[in-house]
Amino acid sequence: MSAVLDRSIASPPLRPTLAQAMALLRQPKVALAVLLGLATGMPPVMVTVTLGFWLRSEGIALATIGFLSWVGLFFSFKFLWAPLVDALRLPWLARRLGHRRAWMLLGQLGAIAGILGMAATGPGGGLGLFAAWAMLTALASATQDIAVDAWRIESAADGEQEVMASAYVLGVRLGYFAGNVPIFAASAALGWPLAYACAALGGLAGLAAVAWAREPAAAVPLLGIAERAGLDGLLQALWRPLPLFWQQHGRASLPLVPLLALYFVPDGLINAMVAPLYADLGFNARQIAVVRGLFGFPAMLLGVVAAGWLGLRWGSVVALATGVSLAALSNAGFALLAWSGGLRSVWVPAAMFEGFSAGLAAAAMVALASRLTHRQATAAQFALLSSLMTLLPGLLGGLSGAAVEALQARGGPALDAYATWFLLTPLAALPPLVLLALLRRQASCPEGQP
Repeated sequence: MSAVLDRSIASPPLRPTLAQAMALLRQPKVALAVLLGLATGMPPVMVTVTLGFWLRSEGIALATIGFLSWVGLFFSFKFLWAPLVDALRLPWLARRLGHRRAWMLLGQLGAIAGILGMAATGPGGGLGLFAAWAMLTALASATQDIAVDAWRIESAADGEQEVMASAYVLGVRLGYFAGNVPIFAASAALGWPLAYACAALGGLAGLAAVAWAREPAAAVPLLGIAERAGLDGLLQALWRPLPLFWQQHGRASLPLVPLLALYFVPDGLINAMVAPLYADLGFNARQIAVVRGLFGFPAMLLGVVAAGWLGLRWGSVVALATGVSLAALSNAGFALLAWSGGLRSVWVPAAMFEGFSAGLAAAAMVALASRLTHRQATAAQFALLSSLMTLLPGLLGGLSGAAVEALQARGGPALDAYATWFLLTPLAALPPLVLLALLRRQASCPEGQP
């Protein structure tokens, strides 16, 4: 097993003293990681989960909502252009801001433009044009995400990766909250278009963070490829991150790749259907905002903290296994909610359990993936790893609406189809748990032994 994987999986890292931990947390770059996470966390949920409720409230079919959730696949395919973000310096902007900050600014401005376009068009202005604005939002936000991940990893020393990863995940989850709960609340008073227009102001946090941030000293163009011209340089930029990853980790990375691909499948299978379930249960935007804001969001913050504690105390495998197990069980909570007909006594615990498990799973996986990147291809490799995390969940999630409609077509109460689907999805946690056990076994075996 590679040295990096061995340190990350076989045993927990060295535990800092309380004074050392507080010194790490007081660094300005930790606060910046939270702000940048907030800016990159809002758009993904606004083009998937929140958008699903808006569309359902307009009477859009479940299958259409599921297919439109594929807009979020831009975040899964960002590895295709991430090497260019590593290698290409933006004219004018890079000279004034630096390589990473220039790309962060470009992505933020594009996301703001896309959200404002969605607000101006609305589903009533034509689903095609509306989807195009959503695609621009996702494309720009994914590009910003690439640059932010590279900035975060390059700005942190080896002993700071867990802190920066947790700060970033906290910011992302704050962004998920800001792109969901306040918009639900605002839509009840202002309507969906104005709520989205106001949400575009969340991009100001990203602009402020870009202005405040320092270009990381570790930012190195991919093996000097940025200085090359023509097709050869482009192909080198696209290809070189893969052999670099293999050279660093070797055969030890073989079980890791399917783990990354399968880890978030239990979440992906239900994400596009949770908001339509709320709509079909008769929940209004204000009720959703209250439950998610008062119960789901604090539980998510506890999950992020729990991931850091589990990783420090027992290592990455325990944190990752706990995250995927709880995420799978949280799906059953939504099945109970469907069967209950929307009882508040079921909804609140389900929202809290889902928030806690989502925060824990995300923080545990981001911390591990951050340690696996090579400093000469930070953006490209982390984009590849994070794309692996979201590609299969996104593809399968896009079919969830058709699956629920197929179950509804078999007869019986419509809400039973939701419950059946949510009860089937926890089975998707079994492959990641098997792969985690395999990684733990490999890490505990001496080099050269089977």
